[in-house]
Amino acid sequence: MKDFAQSSSTSRQVSRRGFMGGMIAAGAGATALGAGLLRSTSVLAQTAVIKSIGQVTALIAEASTAGNTPEFLIDGQSGDIDFPFIARMKPIATIGEVDADTGMALTGYPDGHAAFLADETTVRVIYQSESYGTMSSETYPQVMTSGVTFTGSHIHTIDYDRVAFADFLSNDTAAADMVRGSGHLYNTIYNVFGDEVLPKADGGVWGNQTRADGTLVEFAPAMQLTEADFFVNSYCGAYYEVANKYGEGIGFADDVWLTAEEWNIQEMFDVTDSEGNLVESLIDTADTMGLASVVVDIANKVAYTAPALGQSGYEKLLPINPGHPDYVAIVLSGYNFDVEPAPMAIYIGRKGLDANGQPLAADASQRDQFLARNGLLYGKIYGMAVANDAYADLGIAEIDTSVRMLDAYMADENAPDTFDAAFVPTSYQWGGWDAPVAVRETEVFKWQDAAEQPAGHTYFVGDSKTEHPAVDPDPSKHRWVQNLSQAGGILAVEMPTLADALAAAGGELPEMLTASATRTLPAYDGSLTLEISNKGIKHGGEGTHATWEDGTARTVQNDGLMWVKASDADVLLVDEDSGNDYGDRKYALVLDTQTMQLATPGTGYFLAMAGGSNNPRGMSGVSAYGGTNVRAKASEFSGTWPVTALVARKADGSFYTADELAGMGIQEVTGSLPINEQTFIGVVQHSGDSGGAVAETQSDNGGQVFMFRLNLPV
Repeated sequence: MKDFAQSSSTSRQVSRRGFMGGMIAAGAGATALGAGLLRSTSVLAQTAVIKSIGQVTALIAEASTAGNTPEFLIDGQSGDIDFPFIARMKPIATIGEVDADTGMALTGYPDGHAAFLADETTVRVIYQSESYGTMSSETYPQVMTSGVTFTGSHIHTIDYDRVAFADFLSNDTAAADMVRGSGHLYNTIYNVFGDEVLPKADGGVWGNQTRADGTLVEFAPAMQLTEADFFVNSYCGAYYEVANKYGEGIGFADDVWLTAEEWNIQEMFDVTDSEGNLVESLIDTADTMGLASVVVDIANKVAYTAPALGQSGYEKLLPINPGHPDYVAIVLSGYNFDVEPAPMAIYIGRKGLDANGQPLAADASQRDQFLARNGLLYGKIYGMAVANDAYADLGIAEIDTSVRMLDAYMADENAPDTFDAAFVPTSYQWGGWDAPVAVRETEVFKWQDAAEQPAGHTYFVGDSKTEHPAVDPDPSKHRWVQNLSQAGGILAVEMPTLADALAAAGGELPEMLTASATRTLPAYDGSLTLEISNKGIKHGGEGTHATWEDGTARTVQNDGLMWVKASDADVLLVDEDSGNDYGDRKYALVLDTQTMQLATPGTGYFLAMAGGSNNPRGMSGVSAYGGTNVRAKASEFSGTWPVTALVARKADGSFYTADELAGMGIQEVTGSLPINEQTFIGVVQHSGDSGGAVAETQSDNGGQVFMFRLNLPV
């Protein structure tokens, strides 16, 4: 996740329609150029060279800052990539690159991502751009099948030849050699009212600027869109969930992509004067339908807003093992529409039922059939609570839902590392398509209400900036770890009796679910130091990235998180979004799955760094793409996705088939190999490289998708 309005003034001023409009209208011109370089003609980007997908071979990530080393300060080339605990890293796509056939550009920032088999010979990489419309710079419009256009966030697909993808880290070829094409994950989108979104001129509406009665509210004059009918705000963390992931009939019924708009877009409606002072607010966003929780039916390329999951905007929606074929369970992470403090939350949904809790009618719409069979029409949102008589033991002297009690616990060195918890819903439950309500009427405003506190318990509230959760890949477990980003630290939550509780509910939604929690990584100074192997050097060699920029030895604004279960280790891959002046960090933590704490207490492994306002490459005008740097700025790695099962070969040299990888197959293959034989993709957000070709192709903010393998001492 990035703060709003981080693109450069150059990016804002570049002509937006000229290049992409010409490329889309004159696709033959792009095809004729093939994989060659496309030269920009924009007055403000005359030196920009627009490359096709995979042509950039330089990395944004660094092992150490460049200092004054000349070979690390060359535009279009990598800096120091002698990573201490990464065996090899190469880029597979860079923001602002374009499809050689269609001219369609890859937009940024890159955030939630994954990969699956498009067919037996093709690996499809999916990543979504975290973009903010006029709060940043508008991306080029995506045209849906209804004719409606959307700017803001896109969800891109890039297809790669499977053989070349598997061999990519063992050679020096550019990714362009293995690209087969690109596109979008969906071409049809439904809104919070359950309607396919139509063009604005035909009466279409999108929830983030619509009242519960369907009235559309225009944005403030300075914020109105110029590129499209509507915009998707900030698709951030995402999750690709395969059908039957935890066994036949358990989990989702379809392959789905889960994502959400995030934060709160109040500034879109605020009228300000020339000095930025508030003049009036055209609407309080709590009186709109809020931000969309989105589930994509991958097979049919349809994105549905699922209001049963909430309307408050999330960083990430993460399925966990429900252990019961009639239910789904999803961790809801982050933001709570900026209404805080708030508790950690999960969603429990009942499959096969309509919004009223009745069996879905046989003639129900395709929309409702899809959502119902995946448990997304009838469910409740449950918040984490602690028994009132247990708070004192956690170092909380006064129970107060207006105070960030969870953050205080995480930062208290003397507090116990484990506690018992319960997940309990408020009185709110989504009432169906015919009963829309604004955000103000949902659970968002109930967590702190004294009348809503569970009997004998109080919601264990904290800062709502909780970024990525990560699920235990073990299909026998019902647990996950959660980044508590604002406070720092990682909390593990386990629900060993979840399946029994759902069975005991008799087909209804349970009133309470029990859990146990463990501080995997506390938030106090001294809780984490990184092994760096003489890398991770700050600008000028002053200090190391073993600690943060101020010498703090702990996690700082931990964002991306992935749990990898290999044959020899369980590893958490962590990314920070801290604004570190010397470059944000990506690192690995080896987990003891018995204690749910670090295998080596207080120790992690520095993998890479990127960006920073004091970064010598940025300050020297150097970029990986070439010609895109605007200034030195903070960056952010934003997650990791294992692709091991897609590239692993069996004893006879053949790949695993799609049927073999279905359901539990991906983890079975992944779990059979040691951590240093795993293959991953990841993304880095790099707003400092948002000029040149990135601006010219209306791609908003720069970044990169890369592939890598680890070299950890396990």
